[in-house]
Amino acid sequence: MKFVNVNRSTEFLAVIGLLVFGIIFAEFYWITAEKKAGEKLSNQNLVQRQANERLRAEIQGLKASQAKISAMFVRLNDAVFNARSSKTGRGQVNARLNVQQLDFEGRPAAIQLLTDAGVVVQPGKPANGEASVVFEAGSSRLELERLIPLLAEEENSNAFLYFDRLFLSRPATTQPFSIDPTYLDARFSVRILSAK
Repeated sequence: MKFVNVNRSTEFLAVIGLLVFGIIFAEFYWITAEKKAGEKLSNQNLVQRQANERLRAEIQGLKASQAKISAMFVRLNDAVFNARSSKTGRGQVNARLNVQQLDFEGRPAAIQLLTDAGVVVQPGKPANGEASVVFEAGSSRLELERLIPLLAEEENSNAFLYFDRLFLSRPATTQPFSIDPTYLDARFSVRILSAK
């Protein structure tokens, strides 16, 4: 009888030992899986944090560039000449006389600088469908050393201004290789993009 009781108690202890071992193994497995999941989430958080830092730096760069872009847009917008229109009059017999003509009292700043430098500037006629305003200019009071820097400065000051034709000639009264100041006869055409 005692032998049967010892077997049962041994079996009971073995079953309890197996259950305890199973629970410990399950807990170990669960803790290991949770640790791996935590490490994975930690790595994802680190990657996301680095991506957020990069985005934050890019946003700061864009905010810093916003002022430069706005200033450039204003400069380019100012470079486009807004040609104001004035109609010749109402009730004219001939409809062709009612064509809009440019009001050149408000000349572009670049053209005004040419005028201030002693260049005679008159409005020219653009080709049909062209979105630019044409000015014909000429001077006989500028030396080559003054004319070339003036033209270069004008072209560099306005992104939408360019010189179409440039004719330079030396007056016939000036001797070759003269050391006296030589005022050139200059004729050129200036085009400026206009907003119509």
